[in-house]
Amino acid sequence: MKRALLIGLLLFAMNVQADPGSETILELKMKAAYYEIKAQLEAGEITLKEAQRLWIKQRTKIYKEEGI
Repeated sequence: MKRALLIGLLLFAMNVQADPGSETILELKMKAAYYEIKAQLEAGEITLKEAQRLWIKQRTKIYKEEGI
């Protein structure tokens, strides 16, 4: 009984320590693409229409890479 209680307590502690806010690789890739396009837009290198087109293109590319 003590062993089962100890195992349950350890499993509970491991779940508490787990970071539920960690981002997936997909989310990080999407953010990187977004901020790259945003920087180009703010620098005046591209127009809003071009930024929208690039975002759709990058998003599609990332989804294909991830197999989604």
